[in-house]
Amino acid sequence: MSHQGIFWNEEVETMPPHRIRDLQWERVKERLDSLGRKAAFYRDLFVEAGIRGHKVRDWADFRARVPFTTKERLKAWRERTRDPFCGLLCVDSRRLLHLVRTAGTTGVPTLYGYTAQDLEAVGEWGARMWVQIGARPEHTVLAGTFGSWNAFAVALLEGLRTAGVARYHFSMPAPGEEVFPLEVLSQWMEIQGAYLSARPLWHVTEKYGPRLRELLPGFQYLLMAGQHVTASFRKGIESYWGGRLCEAYAMTDAGMPCTHCTEQTETFHFPQDAFLVEILDPETGEDLSGTGRVGEIVVSSLQLEGTPLFRFRSGDMGFTTAEPCPCGRTGLRLGVVEREAHGIQVGEKLIYASDVEEVLYDVPDLFLRQYHLLRQQRQPQNKLRVRVALPPGSPEGPLKAKVLEHLEDRLGVPAEVEFLPEGAERFVAAYKFLRVVSE
Repeated sequence: MSHQGIFWNEEVETMPPHRIRDLQWERVKERLDSLGRKAAFYRDLFVEAGIRGHKVRDWADFRARVPFTTKERLKAWRERTRDPFCGLLCVDSRRLLHLVRTAGTTGVPTLYGYTAQDLEAVGEWGARMWVQIGARPEHTVLAGTFGSWNAFAVALLEGLRTAGVARYHFSMPAPGEEVFPLEVLSQWMEIQGAYLSARPLWHVTEKYGPRLRELLPGFQYLLMAGQHVTASFRKGIESYWGGRLCEAYAMTDAGMPCTHCTEQTETFHFPQDAFLVEILDPETGEDLSGTGRVGEIVVSSLQLEGTPLFRFRSGDMGFTTAEPCPCGRTGLRLGVVEREAHGIQVGEKLIYASDVEEVLYDVPDLFLRQYHLLRQQRQPQNKLRVRVALPPGSPEGPLKAKVLEHLEDRLGVPAEVEFLPEGAERFVAAYKFLRVVSE
């Protein structure tokens, strides 16, 4: 597959929506048949639901009859059978060449496996992703990951290889250790792009600050995953790095890579020939796909052969829109909103961590300072309580008054701000920032 203009695979990425839908339907029927024969988990699930082979008449029948896959069902299967793949394995285990897993932040990690064919497919999807944010074959990209145990990290690296983009891949250090020596790397190579997840991006930006523009004179784009990007965060990061900040939605379980494009940062493009994305009302099951209305994101893998998921309830909330994208890519685009679990009910308002960050990071002294919201056990609570790491040398009194005024004015709720000395509070857990902490 060769690079063509702003597309990696123009035929697929600009396919008319009705053809995308027809292709998805054919692959849905094939997938139902193969899962029922090859995957023990789905064989039992389909028998329980009364589904035999691919005998599903149409989309309405599909939505009404095909059961969902949930993390709870997979966990129960694993605990009952001691099968590390939760009954999802569709091939001889000797064909698996690469294993990936979830982070395991809420329990035992879930294990998935890629075959050689899967890795080729992942490379194809990753190449589309990189090209759509601006990567070109003559570029060099820095890719900092915590290894390759994560499905999105595999998509990043295989995508760069497939697209013919030179990469300098390094493993990010553990928290507290020295970040990669950018001042040395910039002497060896001209760098056009980079990938860093939320915590490493924070560490690198904090270390180098405005020097980033000097060290990376040809820099064009920065891809980030692991955190919802607010407008104030984007503005600050782009001012330091001198390139566009692109956000990725990394669904580790389903292995579906997706990101923005060069023309907009509100919604994500995803490989629709390989994944079916449904937006469903979590209470009624109503199909909200393409309407712009928010519901639960449900994903089906249509091409992965090792350990594919089907009608997987992600727990994430989002929407899809059929509005044309200025970049020329067709089909649905995915928007992701925050979970209610990541918010705090203050009176009648649901306040998300991103709402607070938008206010905090608009204050220059607080850009990139760590923070979290305090959630009381009983909801709603009568006041928004925020803890923030105090910038070294900053006078606490005037800064607290300023932040408190901004929070109350912009969010419309009573607020309380507590500044903590740097390192006095644990703001992180494993690879992620803690944005909401229960008292």
